Amino acid sequence: MRGPPPVPQNKPRSGRKLEAIKEQSYRVCEIFKSIQGEGDVIGRPSIFVRMYGCNLTCTWCDTKYSWVGQEKAKEGIDYARMASRQILQEISEFDALLVTITGGEPLLQPLEHLVQSLANEGYEVLIETNGTVKPSTGLQKLVSTWSVSPKTSNAGFSIKYGGLEWLQNVKDYYLKFVVVNPKKDIKEILAFMQERNIDPSKVILQPDGTREDYVNAVKELMDFAKEGPQLRVLPQLHRLAWGHMRAV
Repeated sequence: MRGPPPVPQNKPRSGRKLEAIKEQSYRVCEIFKSIQGEGDVIGRPSIFVRMYGCNLTCTWCDTKYSWVGQEKAKEGIDYARMASRQILQEISEFDALLVTITGGEPLLQPLEHLVQSLANEGYEVLIETNGTVKPSTGLQKLVSTWSVSPKTSNAGFSIKYGGLEWLQNVKDYYLKFVVVNPKKDIKEILAFMQERNIDPSKVILQPDGTREDYVNAVKELMDFAKEGPQLRVLPQLHRLAWGHMRAV
């Protein structure tokens, strides 16, 4: 990601004037274009805006550079401080209609102004979140798709989730669970779903992306799932294509 560019002067691609939006600035880890490798949008070209900072410390996290040492993080080294308009300027250099806002945990920062700006420019916005931070009512309505990844005990800690009732107010969503030990983890996932009356068609199981033998991890999960509950299994497409690489 390059340094913060000048404020853009171009008109919105949607042809509408940008609404008056209070200027916001964000801690941004990186911006890049790739192919979405996960969830319902797997395979689609997307511009990724990775926010810096997280409220969890998952043992199998594959983007730890977005939060490790965050207590001592320095602007210009660990992240760039960028205004909404500067982010828009940078992503306008890429040719894609889908913008994925991810992290870390992006909802630790006030995203409504940025997402409104993106919507005004005609972008489709996907937010990837761990589900521990409830988004504002306005943000719930603005986002095209929510990718919610609740953490089970395999993340290295225990966390109490609410009912996630806010998902009933959004345009579209899916839940994505990382599976390390299929037999143990899927039992925990099914309990999570039952307690919240979650539609199985909204759930995706994903193998641990930090496994060196990733293809075997995919196979193990598929072997278990085909004999078990009717839940989708999807790999990380970028992991299969590029392995452990940043900004892909």
